[in-house]
Amino acid sequence: NVEDEETTGEINKNPDLSTLYMLQIVPKAIDISLAKELKNLLFGSSLCCFSEEWKIQSFTFSNIPQLKYGIVQKKGGPCGVLAAVQACVLQQLLFADSNRNKDTRCLQPSEVYRTKCLTMAIADILWRAGGHEKAIVALPSGRQQFTPIGKYKADGILETLILHSATRYEDLIVFLQQNIHQFEIGPCGCILLTVSVILSRSINLVRNDFDVLTNRLIGSHGYCTQELVNLLLTGKAVSNVFNNVIELDSGNGNITILKGITSRSDIGLLSLFEHYDVCQVGCYLKTPKYPIWLVCSESHFSVLFCLEKDLLSDWKTGRRFDLYYYDGLANQDEEIRLTVDTTQVCTEDKENDLTPPLEHCIRTK
Repeated sequence: NVEDEETTGEINKNPDLSTLYMLQIVPKAIDISLAKELKNLLFGSSLCCFSEEWKIQSFTFSNIPQLKYGIVQKKGGPCGVLAAVQACVLQQLLFADSNRNKDTRCLQPSEVYRTKCLTMAIADILWRAGGHEKAIVALPSGRQQFTPIGKYKADGILETLILHSATRYEDLIVFLQQNIHQFEIGPCGCILLTVSVILSRSINLVRNDFDVLTNRLIGSHGYCTQELVNLLLTGKAVSNVFNNVIELDSGNGNITILKGITSRSDIGLLSLFEHYDVCQVGCYLKTPKYPIWLVCSESHFSVLFCLEKDLLSDWKTGRRFDLYYYDGLANQDEEIRLTVDTTQVCTEDKENDLTPPLEHCIRTK
């Protein structure tokens, strides 16, 4: 395990990677019309700006020995983006190398290795959003690329962006390795990733993903909408968590199409809203390819995961198993491990309910 980490450290220090071939990355400065469109998609208005909570948030890891894999959230708001990236980092950390033995030591990666996992996670998120054929990485230049005029409110970040296009996955990886500090240390890594994933998908396709054209990616109080979380997890900013599409007859021969998840996701989602019968999470999200789930509970997102890759395919493993829970906002200072025993029957009393919300979320699965 440790030897693996040493060798990855060596690879990263080796400058030959970048000089083996010329990176085919095309940079282009942002302009006011694109910045306006981005703001409309994010907030519903080009006069809105990112809140302080967003501006100070990057993908910085915990220094607590048991939680070295965990990304720390400073304030409420962008938890949907953080939880989605956390889940994708765990996918890299736990399951990228099938030869590794899975024990709790893999949850204590070296700094070099966890940064590599963050790089690969961001690359996957952007490449998936770009339909596996392109990605755009937005990075700040430190100076304005256009003069904010008219119906546009400057926020000091969008105006400075240079958009770097990659059409080869290998180029994307190397370019992200060279610039990962912008995401990990920041200061505004969360905004950079959000803009990058939107542009990798494209403004038009994101807008077409929405059920309602006026939907937004950031809702009230700076919370991520389901559309933004779905974009990060599945590459499409659809509005729902059920499978495929639902057609509603809205009278007068008009059909309203509600779009859901179109194929089995790498990372899953469990929602407290389902416990309260507000929504139905489809099996594409409930039974993902990897045993890692975002947990949506009262507009906050956190992560639940298992070290057993075959949890979802082997019924023997699924009878009794351990789940780990991580919440980047909760000032967590130690590992939280839950044991699930599916052989025991439990009665639910919805009236006099003292069950914690997390347990309700797990039971929906």
